[in-house]
Amino acid sequence: MSKMTASQESTLTEEEDILTSATTFAALLFLAEKFPHRQFNASELAMLSGIGRTAITQIKNAADTPFSLGKCTMRRLDAWLRRHPGYKQT
Repeated sequence: MSKMTASQESTLTEEEDILTSATTFAALLFLAEKFPHRQFNASELAMLSGIGRTAITQIKNAADTPFSLGKCTMRRLDAWLRRHPGYKQT
């Protein structure tokens, strides 16, 4: 497998970009389901949970945040959201 150069990356078609995004999302869903104790970063959690990045940042900065060292499991995030229903923003 060869790495793409910056000029090759910029020539990706929209269809290839969508496929890459869909593949990434599917991989994250698989990991979340297969390994429930796996920790995800804020960007991954925003994608998986459907919560906006601003809301995820607010959750990370909350006094009782479910994040540890910048990462969180889906289960901890779900439990935290059940206790704080106002944060569920899509």
